[in-house]
Amino acid sequence: MSDNILLSEQRGDVLILTFNHEKEQNPFSDALQQALIAALQAAESDETVNAVVLYGGDGRSFSVGGDFKEVIELGQPAIIAKALNQVVDLYIAILLFSKPLIAALDKYVIGMGFQVAILADYRIGTERTKYIMPELKNGVACTLGSVMTEYLFGRFVMQEICYEGTPLPVEYALQHKLLNESATQEHLLEKAVTKAAQYGQFPHKAFRGTKRVNNSRFIEVLEGCRQATIDVHTEVFLHNEHKKHMNNILGR
Repeated sequence: MSDNILLSEQRGDVLILTFNHEKEQNPFSDALQQALIAALQAAESDETVNAVVLYGGDGRSFSVGGDFKEVIELGQPAIIAKALNQVVDLYIAILLFSKPLIAALDKYVIGMGFQVAILADYRIGTERTKYIMPELKNGVACTLGSVMTEYLFGRFVMQEICYEGTPLPVEYALQHKLLNESATQEHLLEKAVTKAAQYGQFPHKAFRGTKRVNNSRFIEVLEGCRQATIDVHTEVFLHNEHKKHMNNILGR
């Protein structure tokens, strides 16, 4: 595993955080989760940073979700609870970031990657961006995904996304605001940085204060389902409903 699992580059007052997992699919390993939390907390207090872009890297997926190897090894309630608490903590850390947060999304945006993306303030994709929430048909609970998508997009959209578990066409993503706009692969990062710079120039107290108040409601929703999420995932993992599917993926 690379020590530089999260790369940072500052362009003017915009900080680009690039996921740099050794696998180009950028699974959300524990190390990547912790690095992202630390980077956002540092950017929050850095007066030279007015906005942040999350990026999967040139030619790489934004993120295919949780690290399959880590997931399949979960076998004890305490370990499962720790893992799920860390996921909720990551989402809350993203929502606590008061500065503009733009997601630049290429290729696969799956599971945890999907959920991180929809926590951003603005999302730009490409013609090959594929949002997928496949947990349920793969034997993994989708408690956080369903709660988050229902909160943001409504119950019927949540059911389409989470119960079907199929790749969402770019047109669907644009229609339902999973994507705010699309760009060519070559101009994806440039567009994201431009949008971040635009939002970053808004009066800071007004923008950041508004975002804090608005996101506080979302944080309450996540906290409200934290323990239930742990309970459901514990039951699923201990009964090995997910294991055959995960083993098949790891064996490919």
